[in-house]
Amino acid sequence: MRIVVTGGTSGIGYGTARFAAQRGWEVTIVGRNRTQGEKIAAELGADYLYADLSKMSDVRRLAEQLEGMINALALCAGGIYTDKEARLTNEGLETTFATNYLSKFALSEILLQQNKIVPDGCIVMVGGNGVHKNASTSWAEPQAGLSSAMKAALAVDLYASELAKRYPQLRVHTCYPGIVRTNLFQEASLLFRLLSRMFGQPIAKGSAYLGRLILEKHSGVHWKQDRPMRFSVPLPVGHEAEALWAYSRQYLTT
Repeated sequence: MRIVVTGGTSGIGYGTARFAAQRGWEVTIVGRNRTQGEKIAAELGADYLYADLSKMSDVRRLAEQLEGMINALALCAGGIYTDKEARLTNEGLETTFATNYLSKFALSEILLQQNKIVPDGCIVMVGGNGVHKNASTSWAEPQAGLSSAMKAALAVDLYASELAKRYPQLRVHTCYPGIVRTNLFQEASLLFRLLSRMFGQPIAKGSAYLGRLILEKHSGVHWKQDRPMRFSVPLPVGHEAEALWAYSRQYLTT
């Protein structure tokens, strides 16, 4: 069994890769920290591929580099920046939205088009906490800070719902693992970082929620830890979801 884990050089991605490796899976980790990637690959007996997943050119290159069939795709790459102005990549995309959502969409879609994911495989995406009340649906308009993270989380939930409909043979899930002691909030205020360190879960526990969805068969797309997600406000359907799909598809090709 083979799993590809994005964001596999730290945090939830590393924990998920370690979880799979301990159970005898063939693991490929993806990340932009070469030193850490090579170190973890040696530790786990895994393969490492470099990619900066805020760049769609790197996502497309990664999809071409991935050879052979994939049983599970764990999309864990993500980040949150606290800038008051939108932080753009050299491709003109807002960094958080590109990393947290567009990379998940583009990599999944390209690999599915290339028939590199087994028909009854599994795609699990790290998602948000399900609170989308104030999230923007202006997909092409850059947001800053937490606003961008909220928009990306909504986009991930909408995409996962649509993906599950289009590929009913696949097991498609989003998972919100809760607050975990990772470097995700490294740019947040000192107080927030201290609280996350004090009350956050260990990486092994947070990543085990994703591992459970990968190894076991569960119905339902959206999960909060080990329970089905309950949205306080229903996910938007219709125009917003269709507009997201139309906007996202442009990044599948150069």
